[in-house]
Amino acid sequence: MRSRPARLAATSSPLPRKAAPPRSTRRDCHGRLLAALQALAGPDCAVEDGGQRPWCSATFVGAQHRIVLHLAGPDAWDRATVLTKTLPDAEFALVHHIVVDLAVDSVMDGQHGRVEMVLAVLTIEDW
Repeated sequence: MRSRPARLAATSSPLPRKAAPPRSTRRDCHGRLLAALQALAGPDCAVEDGGQRPWCSATFVGAQHRIVLHLAGPDAWDRATVLTKTLPDAEFALVHHIVVDLAVDSVMDGQHGRVEMVLAVLTIEDW
């Protein structure tokens, strides 16, 4: 009878190996954030998806979002002014996420008499 080599004897076990626990799936709040901004900005606002990218720090996991709002109507500039003042402090109800920072990067004239607002939003996952 042949004996096992020493390196195999140490790693081989007659017991079955346990599978590693599955990794948690990342939860995405981008669509809910777009819907919340649409509701806050009103019906004469078109929300353009500028995209998102993953973000993390030593203690948090989240995403950076870039969103463009197109405000239409004769009072578009007035609404843009109000949104510029209220959005940074607005509360958003996003399941499993928290909006920790929202900045209005720019407000400018858009096409066809619209006003274009570019937003930068940082969200983190709330476990």
